[in-house]
Amino acid sequence: MDLLKELEGLGVNVQEGLDRVMGDEELYKMMLDMFISTIETTPISLDDFDNSNLDELISRIHSLKGTTGNLSILPLFTRYTKTLTLLRENKPADAKKTYSKLLPDQEQIIDCIKRHKTA
Repeated sequence: MDLLKELEGLGVNVQEGLDRVMGDEELYKMMLDMFISTIETTPISLDDFDNSNLDELISRIHSLKGTTGNLSILPLFTRYTKTLTLLRENKPADAKKTYSKLLPDQEQIIDCIKRHKTA
């Protein structure tokens, strides 16, 4: 199965993502790689939600929400949006629970992208 079809099976709206880059499949794939790079260079741990200063965490979650939205990675986008809303409402414990629920899906999507990159 090719990358884009497998991503669709994971809930990514690939066509919408491609539409945002004027149908340029290579650009879309490059942006998927950039998404992985962002996750790897600025990881978010569950412990980050226990910090009294949430401004940096809010900024990082906001960035990932935007990236996943632009790529139409909907399973992650919806949960990043909810996580961000809860953080802005000063509900870090609830945000932490929501964030923890997106991690398995995020790992599946990242694994899919990486597997196809090396194929």
